[in-house]
Amino acid sequence: MNISLDVILGYAAGGFGIYAFRAKTMIPLRFAATCGCAFGLAYGALRGAQPTILVNAVMLALNLWRLIEMRRLISDSGAATHTDPSRPEGYDWLKPFMHRVELPAGHVLFRKGEVGNEAFLIGDGEVHIPEFDAYARPGDLLGEIGLLATDNRRSATAVCRTAVRAWRVSYHELKELCLQNPQFCLHLATVIVRRFEHNLRHASQKIEAPAA
Repeated sequence: MNISLDVILGYAAGGFGIYAFRAKTMIPLRFAATCGCAFGLAYGALRGAQPTILVNAVMLALNLWRLIEMRRLISDSGAATHTDPSRPEGYDWLKPFMHRVELPAGHVLFRKGEVGNEAFLIGDGEVHIPEFDAYARPGDLLGEIGLLATDNRRSATAVCRTAVRAWRVSYHELKELCLQNPQFCLHLATVIVRRFEHNLRHASQKIEAPAA
């Protein structure tokens, strides 16, 4: 029995599509969907089916873009684990998944004891944390510890001392990224721990300074 090329391509597209639905993590899903769309596009071209060509061409571009975006995220977050968290560019890899906000001076980002549901990356301006008499400046990440806390309660208040440009991401969005790709979750946890260690060292230096 002779099987034509277009039939082979059609079965291949269907097979990759089924695998994509069964994939449990995002990169294998996107890779399978990209391959399925490529075979579907070739199938449509051989059959002269313009709707099939159009749909698969659009889906191929979208899946390829998302695949590249996710691989870049993993690569950038992996590099971030070796980056000094006090440097302004330390968390730039998160910006594509965050939403930019402009906040006036005096705006309260969150209050101590509140249930947190989002984290902030400071772009410009200063944010005062009164409980510790500390300031968050460009490049600092605020509120991310609540993602890992048992009850998501805020441990301090954060108030804009000046007009602030920031990037905001919800805990739900971060959790989605973690569930989509466990490697991203590992990198994020590593970055948070490294920032916590940095803050502890900074606090210890402030305590030791008067004694010196």
